[in-house]
Amino acid sequence: MALKKRVIKRFREQGALARFAAGLLTKALRERKGPLLVALPGGRTPLALFEALAAARADWSRVHFFMADERLVPPGSPASNFGQASRSFFSKIAIPPRNLHAVKPGPPRRAAAAYGREIKELAGRAGVPDLVFLGLGEDGHIASLFPGSAALRAAAGPVLPARAPAGVKPVSRITLSLPALNAAPTVALMAIGRAKKAVFARAAAGDAALPAGRLRPHGELYLLYSDESPARQRPARRKK
Repeated sequence: MALKKRVIKRFREQGALARFAAGLLTKALRERKGPLLVALPGGRTPLALFEALAAARADWSRVHFFMADERLVPPGSPASNFGQASRSFFSKIAIPPRNLHAVKPGPPRRAAAAYGREIKELAGRAGVPDLVFLGLGEDGHIASLFPGSAALRAAAGPVLPARAPAGVKPVSRITLSLPALNAAPTVALMAIGRAKKAVFARAAAGDAALPAGRLRPHGELYLLYSDESPARQRPARRKK
């Protein structure tokens, strides 16, 4: 299937980017019946998004949250992507605990297989999240799909074990696969800060040398960039 919609948007402030991205979730809720499966990123990029989502009006009982990737660390570790999402977002909304899907600790292959099954049980025939938010690394990585990673070459499985490159910790991870990302109905790639301006341009141009440049979802692809540094993050405006 071919990409149906591709949108590139640039914002002065990351708060505006975050509110636009949060609007993709509320729009998806309005346009569909039943549950909405959403994958969230880790790192610093989603912090503004989490604020915008927490300020949004949404029926959170219909939303199931997964992580686009996870470091295989104890749930209470500061390095846990799910832990960061819990502190910055989940704790601020009224959502049933059963709608929050953390990776269960274990060996990488076992953890990846179990998480993949958990997604499939809710996603049904599609087998992938409905909406995926991704951050963009300065090296062009998305989720835990790094340049040259063996996980990039894997053709099967929605969730795969992955390893971070030398010097990046924690090393052991799991990640949504590139085929799973490209099977998602909607993907939003977010890049924040001028340090990512050049790599964002390459990703937007479809540079296949970058994992981000290989995003070709079957539905909608949103490429979102803000010059504002994450260090200058401003609170998202709460809707009245």
